[in-house]
Amino acid sequence: MHKNSKVNEKLVVQPVFVSLMHKHAFMGPCRYGCGEELSYEFDYNAAQKDLANFNDDIAKYIDHRYVELLDTKFIEWHEDFAVPDEAVEEATSRNDEVDVYLISGTRLISYVSTILAKRTNKPLAFCPLSTSKYSRLGGIDATAHMRALGFNEMYNALNYDDLNRTFRLLKARKALKDTKLLYALRNNVLSFGCVSSFINLQDVTDRFGMEILNYNGLEFFKIMDEFTDEENEEAKRIAEKLVTEANGVHMPAENVVNDVRFYLAVNKMLNLYNCSAFTIPCFEMCATMELNKRHLTFCLTNSLLKDEGIPAACAADVGSVISLAILMNIARKSPHMGNCMVRVQDMENNTMRILHDVCTKKMKGYDEPDLPIDYVSFTKGNWGATMRYDFAKDKGETITMINMSPRMDKMMIAKGEITGCDDFLTQECRHAVVFKVADARDFHEKEADFGHHYAWVYGDYTKDLEEFAKLMGIEPVIA
Repeated sequence: MHKNSKVNEKLVVQPVFVSLMHKHAFMGPCRYGCGEELSYEFDYNAAQKDLANFNDDIAKYIDHRYVELLDTKFIEWHEDFAVPDEAVEEATSRNDEVDVYLISGTRLISYVSTILAKRTNKPLAFCPLSTSKYSRLGGIDATAHMRALGFNEMYNALNYDDLNRTFRLLKARKALKDTKLLYALRNNVLSFGCVSSFINLQDVTDRFGMEILNYNGLEFFKIMDEFTDEENEEAKRIAEKLVTEANGVHMPAENVVNDVRFYLAVNKMLNLYNCSAFTIPCFEMCATMELNKRHLTFCLTNSLLKDEGIPAACAADVGSVISLAILMNIARKSPHMGNCMVRVQDMENNTMRILHDVCTKKMKGYDEPDLPIDYVSFTKGNWGATMRYDFAKDKGETITMINMSPRMDKMMIAKGEITGCDDFLTQECRHAVVFKVADARDFHEKEADFGHHYAWVYGDYTKDLEEFAKLMGIEPVIA
């Protein structure tokens, strides 16, 4: 994984266990039991048992790929209903680094939860224990109070699957906010090759918090020309490794190094400016004739970066950078992206395709084995290395695709089933996954509000993506 990648960045969760313990023995409408059940020791022992169950649950059921769990803090209060300041201060002592507070406990957790929300201004999450028969009413009580005050970052899960979804979405939001895009330009800020990318770059920052650094694309060629002997040797080593590990190489193997040199130049600038995403305009840079001169394209760089957890989109499409980043952080998979079109000669089967030469090794998951990759030249001049994979091997598998609207206020979400693969080993930009959707005509009509570039991953993530859109104040459009 690239050192700048946000894919492995985790949501920092502070568990807090709240327990009301009675110091005096008495019965009444809020106090059950008799004898020793009315003692402080009984309350204390019961709380310790539930605390142990809570700690066991979060260790076992929370998805630690997305979450960093801090040690649980304990807040004890009594029937005078005075919440000790020192206990609250201890529970919130790491507030600067905490992203979410996960609240559990015995009865009457809601009042203490409102104090934590108001003092920290951080999201609170609630979830029943795995042994619970019912939902967490204290969370509902506290949420109603806080929402009435205009604070909506309260999340009530019914089980740990729901809680993990919430944490995945909050982690994705955090990752996008921390992402810095290296946006290479040639001339016009909006690429001539993808006018549906965005309307205003400020919309991207306002919506997601993503910082955007504009950079002259021609500088990459100067960087390559100034490579040291060590850097050129590194390019050769990487190229040789790619070729050696390939399923097949259908171009002069010695030409792969040209694309790797560009990849290293981009990496150099990603590291210099601490950037964690990348895009560059294909058409405008092609028109400089530098690519023809140097015998390289950008395809391999985009594929390699995505495999390292860096969202890298074709054609200076900032909207696709967002789409890629969302999918990477929610699914932990390296997405494919490209032109999405209806196969009009097979509309009765709702057949569609997404085409670009930027598949990746890690499409099945960052924690999974690499896909068998072939290398094919982009050009008929036998240069411009591109990764290829036979998507037909995965016929019948579900995929999920998204695209952002140019104003970043809508997200189109669709699910498909792979039916084949177009031009797996054909030169030029022809590599496409073929799939069917529920209604190709409906997809086509809705697509007109979003543009032609769609990013996709294996698996069904429609629920996660719909909920993520709502979390971000974005309208989800389901096709």
